Amino acid sequence: MLSYNPLRSVLVYTILIMTLFCVPSYFAIQSTIMEEKYKATQEILEWVEAHEKSIFAKESFDIPRSVRFHLNIYDDAHKLMYQGIQQNFDDLNFKVRVIYPFLYYQKEIKTDTELVFLVVEMQLNYAKIIFVTTMLFFIVLFLVYLMSNLFVNSSIYPYQKMQRYMNDFFNDSMHELKTPLGVININVELLSSYVTSSKHLQRIKAATKQMQMTYEDVEYYIKHKKLVYAKEPINLSEYLGLRIAFFEDIAVSKSIVLEYEIEPDMMIYISKVELQRIIDNTLSNAIKYSFFQGKVEINLARKDDEHCVLCFHDYGQGIKDLYKVFQRFEREDSVQGGFGLGLNIVQNICNKNDIDIEIESYENKGSRFTYIFKLDKKKLLDTVDNEATKGEI
Repeated sequence: MLSYNPLRSVLVYTILIMTLFCVPSYFAIQSTIMEEKYKATQEILEWVEAHEKSIFAKESFDIPRSVRFHLNIYDDAHKLMYQGIQQNFDDLNFKVRVIYPFLYYQKEIKTDTELVFLVVEMQLNYAKIIFVTTMLFFIVLFLVYLMSNLFVNSSIYPYQKMQRYMNDFFNDSMHELKTPLGVININVELLSSYVTSSKHLQRIKAATKQMQMTYEDVEYYIKHKKLVYAKEPINLSEYLGLRIAFFEDIAVSKSIVLEYEIEPDMMIYISKVELQRIIDNTLSNAIKYSFFQGKVEINLARKDDEHCVLCFHDYGQGIKDLYKVFQRFEREDSVQGGFGLGLNIVQNICNKNDIDIEIESYENKGSRFTYIFKLDKKKLLDTVDNEATKGEI
């Protein structure tokens, strides 16, 4: 029953861990780049020293052929004397320069006749840099995932433990309440047949029925994800009449009149358990939030050949915030009691069964809940669900 959303904590923790690991990773990558630049520079120096004399041995430059090394030669005024590099330089004020993906090294050489500048081009080997970067990325990603996982698990463990305790408590409580609640209902009915009806007996019956509805709400909430409730053709007109009769005692205890107009033989296809939750929760809320000596109007009529409309209209407190009315554990008035589960259950059932909901509400003027049901059209998937349910039973 408890819920904990660790998203914010995880986000902050992930950013922190990423920062801690990315900083050393950045320096490791920079170190690898510097190492590759140093190696390339050394290779250029070795190549220049090996070929310097042969290049300037004759009046016309004798340039050695090389796939890896290319060069430009400039005079002391930085005027191009020989071009073997495609890159154009805006200035030659550098010793070592990197223009991706090449490294350029400039060397000043004094010949017998003049001063020249030699610029040598060599392509850097980025394979190692890419490999190191990729490895660091996956290592950091794995460490962040691992540590975030540990953090989240350690953070939510107390909440998971408490949730298990709460679930066990609710399950055990529901089991323990079922028998005495049944005994109370039976004995109240027996007492009604022997004793003349009075306001005290009426209140006992109303309170017992309210307990039964609360019990059924919690029971459905606990079990609906574990059980598949079989659908069946239901005469909504007759079933609605039975539920209204059930609520008569509760309405009378608050001096509320139930006025209803029901068009006969409205057949729908739905689970009886889920239909009861829709009717009971809506009608109980209409009674609960009606003013003393008020009235609740219930209307069932055909909309068209494929739909019928069930409407509950009360003239009570109304709903302050329609956006929150279907939220779990949300209650308009804490004085009225309840768990705030009823309308959340109703919304889930309606979504599951393609039942449209329309709500109109005005504060201190009342609310109107309208449900649009599809008339009985049995679907293949519903048949499969029912067969599965029979198999589980």
